[in-house]
Amino acid sequence: MTRQESVWPGLLGLVLVGPAAAAFTGWGWSELPRTAPVAAGIRATDDGPALVLPVPRPSSTGSLISIAVGAALLGAGLWQLIASLDDDWSSGVAFLFLISLPALFAILLGLGTYKPRKVADNVGIVLTPQHITIDYGDGPTTAAWQDISAVGGRSRRGEFRFGSGTNLISLVTGDADTGYGTIDIGHKDLETDPTRVYHLFVFYVRNPGLRSELGTELGLDRFRRGGYAPEQPAAFVDTDPRL
Repeated sequence: MTRQESVWPGLLGLVLVGPAAAAFTGWGWSELPRTAPVAAGIRATDDGPALVLPVPRPSSTGSLISIAVGAALLGAGLWQLIASLDDDWSSGVAFLFLISLPALFAILLGLGTYKPRKVADNVGIVLTPQHITIDYGDGPTTAAWQDISAVGGRSRRGEFRFGSGTNLISLVTGDADTGYGTIDIGHKDLETDPTRVYHLFVFYVRNPGLRSELGTELGLDRFRRGGYAPEQPAAFVDTDPRL
């Protein structure tokens, strides 16, 4: 057996097994439970001071890695093709064709998921006495406090049936006459305790007279100490099938 023939099985195994193992490891790491800190701050906005809940900044690291892996696979295929020109060029062509499939998929995946990284001051959930602004991802999305009719929690399963769902805080807008809508905030999109965020929304939806403290040290202190009881009325019981 020649040296080139002995390298073939190793490269083929790397192409087929390596990405699958990396994807499984990444999925397992993402499912590990983590303790969420209590983080919030005050930011000046066009509408005045606001309470801001931080969210993770969008990262393109995964997209760049995917593009780099695809380019490396194509480079390995071209190297094998060039090395086989003086011997059995058909095997090099076959290997290049085989390796180009996952390579092109990785490159297209990276290009399709790439998003420019925003600075920290441009992302977050911004709460003023008048409205809520969800300013991350595909945002911003703004809703007035008086348009929020209920606050709920639910789990949304992604496109794949296996694996755990994504826990969400759902802000229900509208009514039976105008039609209902929801604004979803994923627990993994928060850099603070999602349970405390849920009670924050319930508290200010049910206590409109206290919304004026949003953007002040009083509202920031209430959030940090979880001061949403006993002032807050009984929390909602989520029985609406729309949630």
